[in-house]
Amino acid sequence: MIRTSLTEKEEQRRILRKRLAERSEDERKAASRLLAERLVLLPEWQAARRVGLFASLPSEPNTDLLFERARQEGKRVFYPWFRGENRSLGFAEVEALEALHPGPLRFREPVAVEVGEEIEVDLLLIPGLGFDRSGMRLGRGGGSYDRTLAELRPDVVRAGLFFSWQELPRVAVEVHDRGMDIVVTEKELTRVGRRE
Repeated sequence: MIRTSLTEKEEQRRILRKRLAERSEDERKAASRLLAERLVLLPEWQAARRVGLFASLPSEPNTDLLFERARQEGKRVFYPWFRGENRSLGFAEVEALEALHPGPLRFREPVAVEVGEEIEVDLLLIPGLGFDRSGMRLGRGGGSYDRTLAELRPDVVRAGLFFSWQELPRVAVEVHDRGMDIVVTEKELTRVGRRE
């Protein structure tokens, strides 16, 4: 694992925030539809009975489409919420999008309800500011998803959802950063060997 300075990470975040801000709502909507169509064809999606989603920020792929598809297919859907001062994530089952409410960090989240010691999902869909082809992701800087990924059962499939314009040649990583199994964009699917 390469050790990198926070300065490199912050520069990558600056570049990616600028890229995201330059894209129109119509571009994001169209890319979100294509991404959702690609994701639901995956064997990992089809096999999953319990899916962990995230409630999208305006600059992220729209996961509301995936929620509706999951519910139509009889899957149980779980969303993260921030628990405690260390900003780790808990997950609660959601049966309707109306059950999500604005949380302290700007995104919609369920009412905070513990669902057990382990995150009980088969497939966890993960956001971020950027990714690279080795499956590493650049988050927003809080470390919540990295802490969550470190706690997952080994058999949980980790899928990063991104727009193609969020790709970097190489994400700046630190020892606590965790990789994906799959990266899905509106243009392609990349399977990677998970790096811990």
